Amino acid sequence: MFLWGYVLMNQNPDREKTITGITPKFESGSEADITSRKLTVYGNISDVLKKVDVTIAAPLTEISRITADDITATVSLNNIYSAGTYELEVKAVCNPVGVDAKVISVEPSRISITLDDTVSRSVPITCEFVGRLPEGFWHDQPMLFTTSIPLEGARSDLENVEGAVCYIDLNGLTSTFTRSMELTVLDNNGNKMDNSLFTNVIPSVNVQMRVLPHKHVNILYELTDTDQIPDIYEIQSETLSVSTLDIAAEADVLAGLETIGSVPISVGGIDSAGDYTYTLKLTGIPGGAVILDDVDRNNIQLVVTVGDRYVTKHYYDIPINFTGLAAGLACDYEFTHTDLVLYGPARLINSFVSSDIKISVNLAGRGPGEYDLDLEYKFEDPATFDDMQVSLLHDKVRVIIELLPNFNETNGDGNL
Repeated sequence: MFLWGYVLMNQNPDREKTITGITPKFESGSEADITSRKLTVYGNISDVLKKVDVTIAAPLTEISRITADDITATVSLNNIYSAGTYELEVKAVCNPVGVDAKVISVEPSRISITLDDTVSRSVPITCEFVGRLPEGFWHDQPMLFTTSIPLEGARSDLENVEGAVCYIDLNGLTSTFTRSMELTVLDNNGNKMDNSLFTNVIPSVNVQMRVLPHKHVNILYELTDTDQIPDIYEIQSETLSVSTLDIAAEADVLAGLETIGSVPISVGGIDSAGDYTYTLKLTGIPGGAVILDDVDRNNIQLVVTVGDRYVTKHYYDIPINFTGLAAGLACDYEFTHTDLVLYGPARLINSFVSSDIKISVNLAGRGPGEYDLDLEYKFEDPATFDDMQVSLLHDKVRVIIELLPNFNETNGDGNL
């Protein structure tokens, strides 16, 4: 055995070794060649250039020193002039320093590579937001320095491109920014495409977007010449189409902004009941401030509703009409006049006189006796005054009915 070992060491014969997982490369200059021919490798390079196993031979005493770093595997594209799928040979060399090594085999010895025409296409850019701003902040729509981006790559890949999306992360964002942002290219199914599919470019776009604090501010207004409205009317309500403005501005501007004013509004021309609409002319909105919620600062409406002014008026000693007393009877009344209170529109109350109402007590069908009878009222012109509220000082009146002396109920002449 010793002798055999001596012979081996002395002769130092070659031994074989397989090194696995070698990643091929394109032969130097190959990619430049196909680029000049307007061709490109279709697919991700890492998927196309699959790993190979390389078997080498080297002297027995040196072979253990050889590693994957000493082996180079290449694929040449030099002889390809048109798009298509090709089975290309994988060549390997082993050049360890100071070792006489050679490649015995490569497995697999050929790989399938598809080349496609290189084309260019302009792709539209859209923006999408991720997350949300901190409470109390607003962002404008982003301004893209360009709305499309040119992409170059394999025809099959470019035909599958739907568009490019700029994703803007809003989380924690509190200030305006301008910066370059990477784009995500999406295919026709909405899936992300690898940027390595596109030639010599990382898709990106310059984006500017305002980010400002915001707060709600009350709108104040003033009505003038209200004393010129006829006193039979009054303002019953005032309704703003928008009572507050949500305003975004720089922090120092917002800090000093408490209310938004308007030019005074004259209502002196009102002479009847109805709804009157006025457009506010706002004042005090800082320059550069943004009014949010799609509110048009020039179209904020104030509706002033004017209606009847209701008043109360007392009337005294209104006579009571006692009606329906049968013949042969006499009547004694607790009182013959009463007071009343009217509540209604001033325009009606102002024209009302005591003769416009009749107060009566119905004695019909009553014989001798004492009665507490209801006071009833009726307007002479019901259509005008019926909507007014009437309160009588007395609801009832005590009435004593007696037979007249010497009255003959049979002949009605008073003789027995």
